[in-house]
Amino acid sequence: MRDLVTPAGNPPTAAPDIPDLERQQSLLFPSLFAKLDTSRRLNVLDIGPAHNETIHFFSSVRCRLHFAGMYSEPLTLEGAGERDREDVTREFDALLAVPSDTKFDLCLLWDYPNYLDDETLLAFSDALAPYLHPKTVGHGFAVRTSNTRITNQWYGIDQPHLFTLRPPRDRQPAFYPHSQAILINLLTCFSIERGMLLPDGRLEVAMSATVD
Repeated sequence: MRDLVTPAGNPPTAAPDIPDLERQQSLLFPSLFAKLDTSRRLNVLDIGPAHNETIHFFSSVRCRLHFAGMYSEPLTLEGAGERDREDVTREFDALLAVPSDTKFDLCLLWDYPNYLDDETLLAFSDALAPYLHPKTVGHGFAVRTSNTRITNQWYGIDQPHLFTLRPPRDRQPAFYPHSQAILINLLTCFSIERGMLLPDGRLEVAMSATVD
């Protein structure tokens, strides 16, 4: 886990020195980001590891970034086994490792839910829900059908309309493709406001919190 606090929102003078990475256009993130109240300090959860370009992107606003690094955790790579939902929820809460009074304004889930089976994704949602507020927004990827495959990769933000893609440093986790309809029933702390079909069969989804 890694927490970073950006300063008062002064625009950076130069782009970060990053390798020549593959880019992917985002159709939904620009409007999602525009919903955030940048007049106050934002709390942002990125479920993946910290990347220079993501830090650089958020340096233009006052922001606390929490990089959870969940792709590398044994719970992701090995699964929950026969443990019950409450036990797995407690482990997710410990892995998120954020203060109990934290409320995220933006959650970047990327394709992470597709590496959790149904019960484990329900437990992840249970663990995440206390850290959301009614105006929390989220971004992620689902699949069009269960036959759609997702390439194991890590994401960053280059520009609002452009994500970076990196091959992961970890082995491929088990894959549990979740369509939009299934994701709605399992990631219960969010509702899907909009979905856009991508050429490779993935769905880019913009979400809003369902908490009171």
